[in-house]
Amino acid sequence: RTTFSSSKCSDCQIHRPVTRHPQQPLTPITALWPFYKWGIDIAGPFSEGLGKVKFLIVAMDYFTKWIEAKAVATITGGQVKKFVWDNIVCRFGIPGEIISDNDKQFADNPFKDWCDKLNITQHFASVKHLQSNGLVERANRSLGEGIKARLGDGNKNWVEKLSHVLWAHRTMIKSSHGDTPFSLTYGTEAVIHAEIGMPTYRTTAVDVVNNDEELRLNLDLLEERRELAVMNEARSKSKMMKYYYSRVHGVAFKPGDFVYRSNDASHAVAGGKLGPKWEGPYEVTDALGNGAYKLRSMNGMMLPRTWNVTNLKRCYLQK
Repeated sequence: RTTFSSSKCSDCQIHRPVTRHPQQPLTPITALWPFYKWGIDIAGPFSEGLGKVKFLIVAMDYFTKWIEAKAVATITGGQVKKFVWDNIVCRFGIPGEIISDNDKQFADNPFKDWCDKLNITQHFASVKHLQSNGLVERANRSLGEGIKARLGDGNKNWVEKLSHVLWAHRTMIKSSHGDTPFSLTYGTEAVIHAEIGMPTYRTTAVDVVNNDEELRLNLDLLEERRELAVMNEARSKSKMMKYYYSRVHGVAFKPGDFVYRSNDASHAVAGGKLGPKWEGPYEVTDALGNGAYKLRSMNGMMLPRTWNVTNLKRCYLQK
């Protein structure tokens, strides 16, 4: 009697569905003080706006969740460098770490060399693993949704709406730490539009002397407020990790193992309804930790970027 193992058939392996369960333990990204660690990404292209701009450079501080964004016509390392200098360094000081994807505007000069000179450590997310820089990826999505909501059907100049959407983000309470980015940055809450249309106590009963004293007190209590935000975020992440771990199907590889890459992530093979879900195989050459791996093709060529276990699966070679 002849038996057939679909797990080792190469055609069966490359057409097998992609698993939706987490493949590795969650590694939370934390920042212990404001403006030390930033995530940065590119959003777009959007419809062409005034000045032929169609992209957004977006950055978010991992502690306060303060967001910065700038509309640009082209994406280059020089543009990213200028954005970080103007919108981050000149406003909040030199950051210690910047997290981004592996695109050349972040990974190559002039931005890479400039970060080295300022002693800024760069961390790169694995290819097609958005969770590695999930904070700013979610910010991108939220910015896009906010701009679309303000545009309506007729107005196509989305650049005019950007400052309004940024303001809303900066003055909105974040569920992760229970505070607004504005208050964690400046020590007091901003006066928002709703308080002008419907006056509140602090806008109608203003005493200049007492107001100055209250603002000084707010600054004195700012460190305590930030410590509370750290504790709130730790509790929030603990709940998230508990749910995440209940779904994890632990997968790990070691150097010398052979794997397939998700074709949705690599686009190495023509896809479509009948196209393969996976392509390869590749040899694992290095396990970098936190689910990141360096790979080598079967012809001996090293792949230039790291790949996350989420987009890999074990390959069973037929002997």
